[in-house]
Amino acid sequence: MEWGLFVVAVLVVAALQFAVWRRLQSEDAGAPDSPGVGDGASPADVSSSTTDDATSLLCPSCGAENDASYRFCRECVAQLQP
Repeated sequence: MEWGLFVVAVLVVAALQFAVWRRLQSEDAGAPDSPGVGDGASPADVSSSTTDDATSLLCPSCGAENDASYRFCRECVAQLQP
């Protein structure tokens, strides 16, 4: 009986992890217009913005520069806009 509960618990945790992964993949981490890893963009293309650009935000936690449309920081995943 103990092994049966353990197996059920493992399956529930795996299902929850899969659901979270699918949600993160579908929302693209809060940045719908940003090129992602699967889009064939190189890291140089993603981080090639300038600091005097009016469409960028600085993360209050780590200071990384992010696009204005981002809800979360691309470096530390802190929330940018309430």
